[in-house]
Amino acid sequence: MNAYLPRLSAGIWLLGMLLLGVLGFNTLNRDWLETGFLALLPKIEQRPDVAEAIERHNALINRKVIWLIGASGSERAIANAEQLEKRVRDSGLFGSIMMKVNQEQGIDQYRRLFAHRYRLLDPETRRLLKAQPQGLFDRNLEMLYSPAGQLQAVMLEHDPLLLFWRYMNAQKPANLNLEQGVVTVRDGQKVWVLLQADLDNGRLPLDKLEKLLQLSRNAAAEIQKSGGELRVSGLPLFTADGAESARQEISTVGIGSGIGIVLLFLWTFRSIRPLLLSAAAIASGLAAALVVSVWMFGKIHIITLVFGASLIGVVDDYAQHYLCDSFGDRDWNPRKGLAAIFPALFLGLISNLLSYVGLGFSPFPGLQEVALFSAVGLFAAWLTVVLLFPLLLAGFRFAHEPALLKLALIWERRWPDWAFNNRRWLGASVLIVLAGGMVQLAPRDDVRLLQSASPALLRDAEKIRQLLQLRDNQFFLVSGKNQQEWHVNEQRLLEKLDALIRRDALKSYEGLSRYWPDPETQQSDYRLVQRTLFDSGLVKRYMADLGFDRAAIAAELKTFAEAERGTLKLEDWLAAADAGKRSLWLGCTEGRCAGIVALSRIRDASALASLEALPGVVWVDHVEELSSLFARYRIRASVLLFAAFALVSAGLCFKFGRRGALTVMSIPLVASLAALALTGWFNQLFSLFNLFALLLVLGIGVDYAAFFYLAGERRTSTSLAVTLSGLTTLLSFGLLSVSSTEIVHAFGFTVGVGIMAAMLAAPLIGRENPLQEPKAPRKIAGNI
Repeated sequence: MNAYLPRLSAGIWLLGMLLLGVLGFNTLNRDWLETGFLALLPKIEQRPDVAEAIERHNALINRKVIWLIGASGSERAIANAEQLEKRVRDSGLFGSIMMKVNQEQGIDQYRRLFAHRYRLLDPETRRLLKAQPQGLFDRNLEMLYSPAGQLQAVMLEHDPLLLFWRYMNAQKPANLNLEQGVVTVRDGQKVWVLLQADLDNGRLPLDKLEKLLQLSRNAAAEIQKSGGELRVSGLPLFTADGAESARQEISTVGIGSGIGIVLLFLWTFRSIRPLLLSAAAIASGLAAALVVSVWMFGKIHIITLVFGASLIGVVDDYAQHYLCDSFGDRDWNPRKGLAAIFPALFLGLISNLLSYVGLGFSPFPGLQEVALFSAVGLFAAWLTVVLLFPLLLAGFRFAHEPALLKLALIWERRWPDWAFNNRRWLGASVLIVLAGGMVQLAPRDDVRLLQSASPALLRDAEKIRQLLQLRDNQFFLVSGKNQQEWHVNEQRLLEKLDALIRRDALKSYEGLSRYWPDPETQQSDYRLVQRTLFDSGLVKRYMADLGFDRAAIAAELKTFAEAERGTLKLEDWLAAADAGKRSLWLGCTEGRCAGIVALSRIRDASALASLEALPGVVWVDHVEELSSLFARYRIRASVLLFAAFALVSAGLCFKFGRRGALTVMSIPLVASLAALALTGWFNQLFSLFNLFALLLVLGIGVDYAAFFYLAGERRTSTSLAVTLSGLTTLLSFGLLSVSSTEIVHAFGFTVGVGIMAAMLAAPLIGRENPLQEPKAPRKIAGNI
């Protein structure tokens, strides 16, 4: 402080802000806000092939929005769907929209696969040919003479045995129908029309997410007016809903804490200058945090801004401590005040930075962003107070005694005295409360806690999943050293899955080997058709019964004989398949081929997981994998928390000695235990994120304790500063507890309880005799 030059320091601060402005202009002029839920998730600790399978499995849902338009009849449902399709197309949000079946794709698939129809048998046809070949033709005749048979009769000229029709029909979900060129599904008396749309851009900016949410709401209201019903789901819609919730929470936390700080400052200081200086510290901290975080990460998640809004109450602490110090000394001036509180300011900064650095060890990108955002924001606000405030507070004096000071003095004087007088039963009560709450802690490690969604959106998603039998998150990864081995391994798995379907452990599945037989199977199926249908003479009798002349029968026999040569390669089959089936194939690389077996409506996950013992089969449960990662990192976070306490204790030992360090560290320790205990008593979520919240309690608790430990004769102003700091911090983190996202709520609850406990415990240190009445604060004269 002997070499401190306020003008030079302020010039350095101004230069830093100018450089920050230049960096911000170059950094924030692009799309920097991330809103997708998947961006919050860490990379799983798993083999690269499993990670690739998960990425491929998720690729189809990242950009897809599914709409089901329901009505009491097909005509009304299709009319509503056509109006919705126009609205969706006019929105400009979607790159591809599908309601009517693409006939060209069907023609192309027919052209590519029809020549191989004698070697492309669906499982049911293969079973009939092996058990009762005549039964196949009997079923054909039964179907052709039924009311719906006219639709298939037109196929007889080209596919008299209906082998290809059976094969193609087996690939279509049983509950879906085709009416007037659109896909429909019946649910009781209601008919639903399917409309699918893929976003033009998987990373939609915030304004387009708002547009997507509004589009779905307006469409639902309009269809409801016409007597219909709309169900809509998809990851983009969940992202839009989460972004809207986060935006509201940013407003709640930011505006709420901002208004609270303004009122507290005006009530305490009765002047606009402290408020403007505090606003400068907050603004510089948040601006630096935003610019540096985007510069480092390229993009930051909207959840980071939710936590960033709560940072307002923390970055303001340094300004409050500096300003409140002026109430404790008649001869106070900015230079003298800074010299008096600088050691405590510095210790507070270091302890808070160490706490936020601890968040950086999290595997979750969102928490890493929060760590950097918060650390940079705190450091920038601290520099603003240290470098800028002494110059701008020159000649500034307070001439009043704040009303808040009187409350702070009651807390700082009478509470320690009362606690000391009742220390025996109070200590026993605290121990009982802490122990009772701790034993009630029950960890919940579920990745789905990262996302919040409205009940209506969840109901729509569940209804659509039931009607369309959509894929679940769990699936099997099947591999082999070549295509043949992969095919054998997958066929072995599919046999087991068929048995589980019969046991009602699973509704359905999709696997490539169910649709594409390998060359060996193709040859075997061809010989099976030859032996059971052609060599036996069944084909001739069947076609004759249908009215085919001899020339047509001879042509069919010739076509079959010519089809003996040639094999349908997997690549050719994939070229004719739709995107959903193509996504099941991962390809062959470095002597290894792999594919995905997707599952629908899993009812017994444990029975499915047991199939992992089959050769080349890996059970993949992305949600469970990430939840297990939550559990593992919760244990690591516990170790990290202990390490942080040890590291801060070692630093305090160097500054205060062993006894002083234990005294200061007792405050964050008690605050952390109280936060955990009340989490248990109130049955709050306890997970990895609560432990990271305790890192902040550590930093803030050390901050409060250090100020009281070093206060000396400045306990009066220190009590005011800690009270004001605690209230503003509680406003910020306490408002996080209203979040609809469970982990954000739990984070805010833990920090809020920890701060309150630290505020209660901090005045108990730094007084040699708690029963001795401290000196009354001096009256301050001067003009504002």
